[in-house]
Amino acid sequence: MFVHLATHSQFSFLRGLPAPAQLAAAAAAASQPALALCDHNRLSGAIEFSLACQAAGIRPILGMTVTLQADQPLALRLLAINAQGWTQLCQLSSWLQGEPNGDERSLPFAQLQQHAEGLICLADAPHPELGQLFGDRFYRAGVDAALWPVYYLQPQEAGLQRVAAAIRTNTPLSALAADASVPAHFPSTAEMQARFSPAALAATWEIAERCQFDLPLGQPNFPQPDLPPGQSALEALRSRAYAGAQRHYGEINQALRTRLDHELQVIQASGYTTLFLIMEEILGFARRAGVPISSRGSAASSLVAHCLDITTPDPMRLNLYFERFLNPARPSPPDIDTDLCSRRRDVVIRHVYEHYGADRVAMVATINRFRRRSALREVAKAHGLPSAEIKRMVDSLPYRYWGPGNHPEDPQAYADLESRFRSPQHQRVFADAQALIGLPHHLSIHPGGIVISSGPLTDTVPTQFSGKGITITQYDLEGVQHMGLVKMDLLGTRGLTVLGDVADHIRQNGAAGSQRLQVLDDIPDHDPLTAEMVRSGRTIGCFQIESPGMRATLRETQADSVDNVMAALALFRPGPLTGGLKDAFVRRHLGRERVEHIHPALEPLLAETHGVFLYQEQVLRVAHELAGFSLAESDLLRRAMSHFDPGKQMQTLKEKFVRGAGEIKQVPPTVAERIWDMMAAFSGYGFPKAHAASYAQVAWRSAWCKAHYPAEFMAAVLANWGGYYGQETYLLEARRMGLRLHPPHINHSQRQFSVSYIEGQPQLYMGLDQLRDLGRETQRRIIALRPFSSLGDFLTRAYPRPVEARGLIQVGALEGLGLIPNLLEELGEGAWRRGQLPLFEAPAAQTEDWSEAEKAEAQRELLGVALAAHPLDTFAVQAAAAGALNTLEAAGGAPGAELRVAGMRQTWRRVQTSRGGYLYFMDLADFEGTLRVVIPDEVYRRDRHAFNSRGALLVTGRLESGRESPEPVLQATRLAALGPAASRP
Repeated sequence: MFVHLATHSQFSFLRGLPAPAQLAAAAAAASQPALALCDHNRLSGAIEFSLACQAAGIRPILGMTVTLQADQPLALRLLAINAQGWTQLCQLSSWLQGEPNGDERSLPFAQLQQHAEGLICLADAPHPELGQLFGDRFYRAGVDAALWPVYYLQPQEAGLQRVAAAIRTNTPLSALAADASVPAHFPSTAEMQARFSPAALAATWEIAERCQFDLPLGQPNFPQPDLPPGQSALEALRSRAYAGAQRHYGEINQALRTRLDHELQVIQASGYTTLFLIMEEILGFARRAGVPISSRGSAASSLVAHCLDITTPDPMRLNLYFERFLNPARPSPPDIDTDLCSRRRDVVIRHVYEHYGADRVAMVATINRFRRRSALREVAKAHGLPSAEIKRMVDSLPYRYWGPGNHPEDPQAYADLESRFRSPQHQRVFADAQALIGLPHHLSIHPGGIVISSGPLTDTVPTQFSGKGITITQYDLEGVQHMGLVKMDLLGTRGLTVLGDVADHIRQNGAAGSQRLQVLDDIPDHDPLTAEMVRSGRTIGCFQIESPGMRATLRETQADSVDNVMAALALFRPGPLTGGLKDAFVRRHLGRERVEHIHPALEPLLAETHGVFLYQEQVLRVAHELAGFSLAESDLLRRAMSHFDPGKQMQTLKEKFVRGAGEIKQVPPTVAERIWDMMAAFSGYGFPKAHAASYAQVAWRSAWCKAHYPAEFMAAVLANWGGYYGQETYLLEARRMGLRLHPPHINHSQRQFSVSYIEGQPQLYMGLDQLRDLGRETQRRIIALRPFSSLGDFLTRAYPRPVEARGLIQVGALEGLGLIPNLLEELGEGAWRRGQLPLFEAPAAQTEDWSEAEKAEAQRELLGVALAAHPLDTFAVQAAAAGALNTLEAAGGAPGAELRVAGMRQTWRRVQTSRGGYLYFMDLADFEGTLRVVIPDEVYRRDRHAFNSRGALLVTGRLESGRESPEPVLQATRLAALGPAASRP
């Protein structure tokens, strides 16, 4: 009997190929009782490996391969004997990964000396000092114990591992050293017996028997929250929850008391009391610091969370079910996810590090894997294909999310390319790239995940240095949950930053309370001006409700309240859009169709959504009240349905549902089955009502700010670089709103977009940082030293570099201080540098300024956009001569009408059809609004130069009704550029 003690998984990035589960399966197939994983310098695969071994019925041994720093580097395999050994591995790996290029670092002997206890060491060569350090825990590989390093499963995979080595070392295969990839497949028993002595094989079992450590998966590792003296965590949570209930609801009635007590009991029984107290502390700090926050996900279903001000929506008013968030049957920890103002998110994260200890906090990692495009790009480069050809091949692949067509088991990832590039080299490239899809290649920072431990994090979890200088775990979100850590998502959201910026303006002008968050909390849920804006879909710039489809949904539903926005957010999902639920909801919501339920028992359960399933919580409610499921069972049912699980469990649940509905509400079996089918068809795409409620509140507040403070709102949107659209779209929207737009100005602009009131009228000024080549220090001097009265005054005091001064003049930043040609002439003479230029008196000048077209060209070149003359203005005559309609006129046309529309390309996406071709979806915008355009592949190929133009487009096509909404869609038959079309970079 023997045990493999040196296997390496795909978490030895670009060294090992097999997944941990594949290694465990290979060992189980060989009837081995145990298996050791020794990835290079890291422990990222330890959790996945442990779970896979347990599932395969073998014992996991956790280790790590390191290179000892010496004149002759020496490979060591370090195996954990016990919990102390695991801690040593975590701390060694964290040290190795504590600097860039951690996978390549070697380990100094002095560092190993500090972490030798609890470890077995297998070395590739004799080493007296190691023998002295480890004593009877030291083995010579191949002599004292059999050691066959495994990096892949089958011998034929050696070539693929060589490709991975070429990618890792950024070396073409033709130049790769012969030993750069180690030929090491998973050997059979016969191969091991042929290579090693019986004593060396027996020693592997002896070593395995000494390693009796198992990861403490699922055991809570929560920090101690701040508690009053003599008070337990549960007592503190109860006290704070009831105090919050008093604050939110006034009198605590029996319904509130019953709900609070139930939630507190479940929270305590599940072991998450500390999690709630920690989140309350962190978000309490955020509120005190004036950081706008908003909940997301199902946490808003908790009354306790609401009373602690962790979440904002009222779960009692909205009839949200706590069990959607947490119930005794839930197999995983609950998620309390929070959106924060993106600009001030770091303030909150810094507080977490300072309050809980920098050694106990880390951001969570996300595992970056090869996908179709990245795999092809890197493999082709390793095979030595020319860069231009690689780009051409990669660009021909459509962007896709992880899913069908990107999965490593999909043999068709490069089918189209294989048919076009038939040389043996290209076929090898496609085969290798296909094999690497799904392989991890590095870790990066999760957008919001952060963990806190009860003690030093590296006692139980390995960490590593990230590219941004932040410490991250070597595990992803699922991994840290397995390790029992407090995990939360603190996500930066630009929409909240926009609200914070507008609130600052309101507060500074004394129009509301003195606290930033109080300004936002005081925004009313009912407001006629906001209702009109939302109902008409004029919500470009507003959080979550600005996309063309979402705006169409707002118009269709005539959404005019927070609750209606909540419904619209839930409606704009794949299930309601394609299953007819949306159309039925809209007709009934607007009173155009009578609400009919397939059984009277559904009426009180689906009344708020007019008899259709709209929210995931409704599945819970129907299962609970109609069929007698406990709420925990109802949530398990929702989960099974959302994963489209057709197995035995689902059949059992269906039978119980049909039986329960008959016994409790006397629902006939055939009707109960129809209700079941309705729920099953819906829940895979359903939206959590709690999540929709949280987003709807931020969306409504965004719309209120736009309605009441339009200039400040659009300045904030532009200053924070928008959301769904690019900058040009928001500038066009500002013009639609009648706002005055100006390029950067030395006497008015801030670093970013801002509003200045001149003669009582708001003026929107582009930020100084928009100008190419204008340095931060020059910007600081401009803002600090202004106003400037002339070019000479500006040059002498702000002292810009010549390129900065010229750029400012060309974009109109010195408007009012002279005409552009004169200012450029003065600058060119350079007299100001010799102290000869008068500060307040301009020399003789030209009398004509640049034309609007010249100004626009300079602004487009130096600012990226033109404010002087919009392309639609420039080519209005040409558009009219071509018989072009505006988007509003086109949208009112008859279905089937052939027409022409002029506008600017706003957003676009390419979708692959079932036949392998492509459709292009584009939003065409003008001063009246937007129009969705669908472009067939053949039209795009013929007119792509027009499609890629900077200027206005003239689209010819046929008007049709959209598939996802009654909003009109223009099926394009021709695209043309209006005026000179400069290709986009």
